[in-house]
Amino acid sequence: MDLQKQTAPAAATELRASDADRDRIADILRDALAEGRLTADEHAERVEGVLAARTVGELDGFIRDLPAAHARRTPHV
Repeated sequence: MDLQKQTAPAAATELRASDADRDRIADILRDALAEGRLTADEHAERVEGVLAARTVGELDGFIRDLPAAHARRTPHV
């Protein structure tokens, strides 16, 4: 792959996820489990996916149906 030929920046969802990104999503999932929004099995399955995720977009998919995902996107006024 010739990196010099890539001129367009990657979309935010295509950016590589960091360990801090994965930890943040795992924390949201832990809170959702504690609140009763996820079963133990759902939590375990999602955390496994979070640890294997490579991009920010993949991470977002694990919390898309949780209120915390929408709260973090709400602009502060």
